[in-house]
Amino acid sequence: MPRSTVSTRRATVDDIPVLVTLWQELRQLGGRAERAINPVAIADIDVRLKQAIVDEQCQIVLACADNEPAGMAIYRSIRPDPLSDSRVLQMTHVIVTPGKRRRGVGRALLAAGADIADSLHLEHVGVGIYPSLRDASRFYARLGFAPVVVQRIAPIGVLRRRLGGADNPVARVEDLVRRRNRIRRPLPAARPGRRTAERVAPTGTDPRV
Repeated sequence: MPRSTVSTRRATVDDIPVLVTLWQELRQLGGRAERAINPVAIADIDVRLKQAIVDEQCQIVLACADNEPAGMAIYRSIRPDPLSDSRVLQMTHVIVTPGKRRRGVGRALLAAGADIADSLHLEHVGVGIYPSLRDASRFYARLGFAPVVVQRIAPIGVLRRRLGGADNPVARVEDLVRRRNRIRRPLPAARPGRRTAERVAPTGTDPRV
């Protein structure tokens, strides 16, 4: 298959229907927990996209392959944390439509990001990746992206239960369930030709520990 001609340009308000379609394809990415933390089913997404397009601190880039919409990315200049003096160009909502993958669309979006970073005199480009998207993680790693920080997110309800410790009845029940599940796991089969000796463990402990 001949390589597609890929071009990128800054999105306009007229592109919102196309951007919404690309946005909906993000529903298929990530695991269940990841989608719960960062839901993509937003009723007023067209309004939010319009706000991002007219925002001077934000840019949405639309990629086209053979003159057909193929992907998008949103770029913002941010400080990595409140105490940092430096800024980086953060890429978010990077999506390549399934029918246009492996044609250079992702590289074109990254090249657009590098151009934007140069225009803003920024030295680094950052991108967020769902942990379950291993192919995407390897793609970015090959292009020189290195992990800097791992951000973990917990639901408030879960956090409060876990912080309650032994005095929290819900935490005690959850701990008991985890212990029972560990004990009920089947032991690995013994290798042929080797004798196995039974070990009697005290009540309440895992005999495999």
